Amino acid sequence: MLFLDPPYQPRIIIENEDFAVVDKPPFFLSHPTKKKRGFSLLEWLYNQNNQIPWKLIHRLDRETSGLLLVAKNNASAAYFGRQMEKRLIRKGYFAITWGELKADYLKIEAPLGYLGVSSENEIVIRQGIQSNGSQAITEIYPLGYGGGHSLLWVKPQTGKLHQIRVHLSLIKHPIVGDKLYGPNPSYFLDFSKQGWTKEMEKSLLLPRHALHAAFLSFFWKGNKQTVFLPLSDDLEQFLKLTKGFQKIHNPRFFEIS
Repeated sequence: MLFLDPPYQPRIIIENEDFAVVDKPPFFLSHPTKKKRGFSLLEWLYNQNNQIPWKLIHRLDRETSGLLLVAKNNASAAYFGRQMEKRLIRKGYFAITWGELKADYLKIEAPLGYLGVSSENEIVIRQGIQSNGSQAITEIYPLGYGGGHSLLWVKPQTGKLHQIRVHLSLIKHPIVGDKLYGPNPSYFLDFSKQGWTKEMEKSLLLPRHALHAAFLSFFWKGNKQTVFLPLSDDLEQFLKLTKGFQKIHNPRFFEIS
């Protein structure tokens, strides 16, 4: 039994007097909560400088690594909040999935909502496709495949809870390591009680879901800002150890901005 710690501390990628872009490690909460174990990025930032009223502009799931935009004052928080409402803040993710997706481009449009607790679903936060749910659109660009897996570049056009994970599961390409939307949703509850086990390792392959927030664009003082963060070391290593995996050239990937 093992409860997993972040493999590295958060890293500030860009910072000025009004905002910062931070690399959040996996197994690190975005925001503190009483229900989940572990330290949070917001607490880490307060420890760096508790005179700053840090405010997260968006969040990442606990196991997702990568870029987060953080405001350092109320004015910048409001400014970025308006951009979020107008969908002017764009994001891009690397995802490693089960199955070999051999296509140049795929667009998923499927509304999302809470499934609700029932005999078929014990997990309160679990999302699913709901006809009366919120609009959710995800664009997918394969960047490699082989050995039963794919490397995908994912651009969510909307920002719904667990959107990427649910949409990839919908098309039968769930994210490697996903305890909630992968082969057995009960792993989500088992992990919270027992930690990482040999059974999970055999089935999930990775101790965290293979999703990495790699691209962020936003506007600041009239100028477009873009930040790119390469695939995290643990996910890069997984691909290197996957026999038969090959990266491919997808020209659409370079249109990330």
